[in-house]
Amino acid sequence: MNTDSSATANTVEHAKLAAIAREAATAAASYLAEIGAGPVEREYKANAHDIVTIHDRACEDRIREVLLERCPKASIVGEEGGTLEGTSAVTFYVDPIDGTSNFATGNPLYAISIGVAVEGVLVGGVVNAPALGREFWSDTSGAYLGDTRLGPNPERDFADALVLTGFPGLRDLRDDRAFAERERHALLERAGAVRQLGSAALELCFVAGGWADATTLTRINPWDIAAGFHIVEKAGGSVRTWTCRPEGSNATVVVPQECPAYVACASAKRYEELDSLLDRIHTSRCERSLRDEGAHHE
Repeated sequence: MNTDSSATANTVEHAKLAAIAREAATAAASYLAEIGAGPVEREYKANAHDIVTIHDRACEDRIREVLLERCPKASIVGEEGGTLEGTSAVTFYVDPIDGTSNFATGNPLYAISIGVAVEGVLVGGVVNAPALGREFWSDTSGAYLGDTRLGPNPERDFADALVLTGFPGLRDLRDDRAFAERERHALLERAGAVRQLGSAALELCFVAGGWADATTLTRINPWDIAAGFHIVEKAGGSVRTWTCRPEGSNATVVVPQECPAYVACASAKRYEELDSLLDRIHTSRCERSLRDEGAHHE
C-alpha cells in the first residue's frame, strides 16, 4: 500500500468536504441576507433563555438540502432538525444560527456554523457571520478568514490575556452558586479582560484570529463548537476538553466536539488558570453524578 498516495487522497477528500460545508453555509447566509437585519419574532424551547426563530429552521433546511445533495450518505447532527443517521463515515455538525438571541434583536454577533468529521475526527469547518461579512473556515491546509491565512498567534501572559466566556452560566450557578461566583471573581482579577460575545462559534474564531487569547465554556453542544475547534487548531491554537462525567461511566470514547466543556487557546500556550478551573468543575460534576447515581440505587 502506498501510504503517501492514501494520505494525499484523504487530504483531497477532506478538502472537498470542507468546501461542501462552506457551500451549505453560504446558502444559509444568502437566505439571511434576503430577509434583512432587525428584530424578529421568537419562540421558546426549554425556557426563556433558549429561543428559536423561524429563520433558524429555514437556515437548517437550506443547509441540509445542500449537504444531502453533495454528500447523501453523510450523518447530520443539527440543532433544530436533530440527528440524521447516514451510512458513511462523514458527519456534519450544524448550527444554523449560533447566537440566536443576538440575531433576534438585530445584534450582528451571530453565525452559521458547520463542522465536518470523518470517523469522529474533525477535518474541516466553516463559521459564516453574514452580518459581519466574515467567513472563517478551515480544511487540512490551514485556517482562514476569507482568503487570509490565520495564525500563528502571539503568546501572552494571563495577566494580559483577553478571555471570552459566559461562565458562570445559569446551570453553573444552580449547581454551586458560591463556587461559581468565587471562580468568576478570581477570573476577573487574574485575566487581563473577560468578555462574552453570545456565540461560542464566533468566540472560537476570534481566538483563532488572535483577537482574543482564550475562550472557555462549561456546558455546550457539539454543533456550537465543532467548526470552531478545527479552525482554532488549524490556526495553531490548542483545544482541551472535559467529559464532565465519572471515569468508566461509559465505555464509549467521547470525541472532543461532543464533550460539554472546553478551553481553547490562541496558541500552543495553555493557561493553567483556565485549565485548573475546568478540572475543578469536572471533579465537582463527577462527584455529584456519583452521588446522584448512588441515591438512585438506594
